[in-house]
Amino acid sequence: MVYDFESIIDRRGTSSEKWNLISQDMGPGNDDVIALSVADMEFKPAPEIVDALVDSARNDIFGYDYVTDAYYDAVVGWMRRRHGYELKKEWISVSDGVMPAINTALRAFTRPGDRVIIQEPVYYPFMSAASHNGLTLLNNQLVRDPQGRYRMDYEDLERKAADPRCKAIIVCNPHNPVGRVWDEDELRRLGDICIENGVVVLCDDIHADFTYPGHETVLFGSLGERYAGHCIDFTAPTKTFNLAGLLCSNAIIADESMKRDYDAAAQNIGGLTVSHAGMVACQAAYDHAEPWLDELGVVIRRNRDVVEDFTEGRSVDLVRPEGTYLAWLDCRRLGFDSDGLRDFMRSKARIYCDEGGLFGMSGRGFERVNLACPTRMLERALGSLSEALAAV
Repeated sequence: MVYDFESIIDRRGTSSEKWNLISQDMGPGNDDVIALSVADMEFKPAPEIVDALVDSARNDIFGYDYVTDAYYDAVVGWMRRRHGYELKKEWISVSDGVMPAINTALRAFTRPGDRVIIQEPVYYPFMSAASHNGLTLLNNQLVRDPQGRYRMDYEDLERKAADPRCKAIIVCNPHNPVGRVWDEDELRRLGDICIENGVVVLCDDIHADFTYPGHETVLFGSLGERYAGHCIDFTAPTKTFNLAGLLCSNAIIADESMKRDYDAAAQNIGGLTVSHAGMVACQAAYDHAEPWLDELGVVIRRNRDVVEDFTEGRSVDLVRPEGTYLAWLDCRRLGFDSDGLRDFMRSKARIYCDEGGLFGMSGRGFERVNLACPTRMLERALGSLSEALAAV
């Protein structure tokens, strides 16, 4: 490999939220616990991005920015190359993050007392976004087929979308945490239901650049004019290139009226923008760091296989992911309640994961494991888990 995905970087004692959670929740004396929780990576950043940031630090003046054509061209080019989505730069509204953008969309298209659909188990900030905007959650819970694959419950979706107070649905594609990559037919069926009932589709595509062979992320807006005119696709380089701390995301809104309403909602809170460093990093990532991402994909696939091999013959099961760099582990056969499973993973296995219950009631008994780390770190964590399982 050209790039370094093997070095283990010690992030304890830094501003890393992931590693600080260990001492915050467990107290001092737990430096052996391995963080596999928050969805950022344990890899050195792409050197192409670092070089661009260093050059900016040496030569730029950090005053008020506008979003340049070169930035828009980088975003448009990336969506064309990686996702076959031909979009126009006029469709892009920038933000400092996907969740601020989703919150802005909820303020634009709902009113307090309205209802919004989510699909649990799902990324828990969706729930907070609804609460912060005075909305009632409608849970169109995902169901598992006999093969253990998660699917949408369309009959339930039709009932909930028909509620006259239901104004929006937040879709996660690829789905965090279960790893499904919704195919074109699934998205069209969801879209037809939502369009028929006047429900705006807010599609979080932040994991769109991470799929496994045989699966490809379809951005909702790329399905055609009928669907693009009824949705917002939320994208970002931050998950793809581990740039969350640089504050950068893009909302793709093809419909002029929807974009006008979204931008007005952003202006009502003082405006949303991308940081200078975020703009520099996004442009460098999309224009120059694609080979780094391609090599990273090999590492993520290898780590997925390591976890899958580990679960063979054990009392934990991997829900085989189709996308994201996350693994959804079914630990229900261990027989713990939610508190017991958390304590087992942290105190006995010495691994700090994201507890499945964070993602909704149907996530209880599961653990979300971050695969974006050097394979040696993952193997060490699994070795510790193996010892703990042997003692159960």
